[in-house]
Amino acid sequence: MKIFLSIFILTLCCIPSFAQSPASASNPMTAPGAIGVALDGHILVWSNPLNVDYNDVYFSTDSSLVANLNPSVKIYNGYPSTVFNTASLNIYGSLSYNTKYFWRIVEHNTFGSTPSPVWYFKSRSPSAFGYDYFFTTGLEGWEIIGPNGFNNWYWQNSSFAGGVQGEVVFNWTPLFIGESYLMSPEIPAAANSFLLINFRYYEDWWSDTVVVGCAYTTDNGNSWTSIWELHATGNVGPEMFFTDLYIPGNFRLGFYYLGDSNNIDFLYVDDIGIYTAITVPQPPSFLQAMADTTELKVEVQWNGGSAPGPISGYQLQRKNGLPTETGDYITIVTTNSSTFYYEDLNVELNNNYTYRICTIYGASPSCYGNEATAYVPPIVPVELVSFTGSVEGNDVILTWNTATEVNNQGFEVQRKTSGEYERVGFVEGKGTTTEVQNYLFRDKDLLSGAYTYRLKQMDYDGSFAYSDEVEIEIEQPSVFYLGQNYPNPFNPSTNIKYSIPADGVVTLKVYDILGKEVSTLVNEYQQAGTFEVVFDGSNLASGVYYYQLITGELNATKKLMLTK
Repeated sequence: MKIFLSIFILTLCCIPSFAQSPASASNPMTAPGAIGVALDGHILVWSNPLNVDYNDVYFSTDSSLVANLNPSVKIYNGYPSTVFNTASLNIYGSLSYNTKYFWRIVEHNTFGSTPSPVWYFKSRSPSAFGYDYFFTTGLEGWEIIGPNGFNNWYWQNSSFAGGVQGEVVFNWTPLFIGESYLMSPEIPAAANSFLLINFRYYEDWWSDTVVVGCAYTTDNGNSWTSIWELHATGNVGPEMFFTDLYIPGNFRLGFYYLGDSNNIDFLYVDDIGIYTAITVPQPPSFLQAMADTTELKVEVQWNGGSAPGPISGYQLQRKNGLPTETGDYITIVTTNSSTFYYEDLNVELNNNYTYRICTIYGASPSCYGNEATAYVPPIVPVELVSFTGSVEGNDVILTWNTATEVNNQGFEVQRKTSGEYERVGFVEGKGTTTEVQNYLFRDKDLLSGAYTYRLKQMDYDGSFAYSDEVEIEIEQPSVFYLGQNYPNPFNPSTNIKYSIPADGVVTLKVYDILGKEVSTLVNEYQQAGTFEVVFDGSNLASGVYYYQLITGELNATKKLMLTK
């Protein structure tokens, strides 16, 4: 399927209006919330609008400095004529493990500047680490989460679990029925880290079936995944437990009791170890994902990972949406060790896709590297070159032109004064053409005030896209004016517009052909401005009538016709 995304990217998403600052940078490949970014060699990629003279890149661990465009965190300065669309972070220096970084782009032209949103990502956690908790003098930062605030966990200078002196204890009192957890400090782990976990325990049983266990949480205790559980019917231990598992990212380890605490005496836990292997395989340090400009596909590429021995290949995963959106990753391909490129053809228009990749070493995967997001835009193959507006009296004149058109049904003109856009007209397109086409639309007899316009370009197949906005202001009138009613002739109602240049008492009355007053539409003090009233002739006979506007020494009269 051939598409013309390059035309769309250069046009409808970035249409310059008159005397207008550039649009914002968009579609960062390192999208907001991305994780797993390598400490060295990462490159930021984004899309720029048209009508940009130069741009700047701000980057820091301090979100306020980036948000406020502090010069101290400007890492790329394009003044006066350089427009960047990538930024190597090598200019910043090596990143730190497990750290949140913020960045934004500022686009400049002669009319002003436009900053992007503040985007952020998190650098990779260490892929190899070790943590020990021997509880020799206290809880060592572990947190008690008990029902109703009950504190059934505490430190005790004993060794019932079989370890060194000092351990944590779960006690049956105060009595409760439910869950009680002892949760570790947060442990930074790269996405998909392979861990070895061990601990000592001893359970002093009382009655019934007692349930104790060990679990991990990635959301600070809101939900748990159990990795060991014991349903005891007698005393158990002291024993040492070992297990291995893959952790999806930063986590906390926890020990828990479930049920009626009156059914246990004590649970003792000690000598907890959490380790990765000393040497582990590493993922590619830079994964890239970009929508193709001519075909419906996303091109994904990466550099080589590393491992203690021969690499088996690379496992590429994808999920729909941005990194922060819910949804599961699915494996879309596992390549061999010499393949560093993949074309994802299973994509749809106007969607975001986020990718991640790991190295396969033997039967073991590495942690995942950086997440990379690609945006596949919709197809609206019309190259809109300009869209401008001007004021002529109480009319707004909109003009635009196209360089090329493909299957262009036309343009719906939309206007907004406050709230939502509304349709005010439609201008037919030229179908398919490679010649320059010029268009004009006049929005007539408007009241004074601010108006915002945009175009909705529509294809014959129903595809559409919006232009940038054009803002127009019709100033307060400087002359006395009474407009011709519309429609005319009318049945049963018609609109009458008028303008007064100064504050004062205003009367607007309707008379029959004999000069007899048949309706008073306005009789009040009004401020200078443009107004519109409705005259309803439902109770009048067909014929010619006159309406007269008077304010101060100014007056005007016009004729209208009612037909039934």
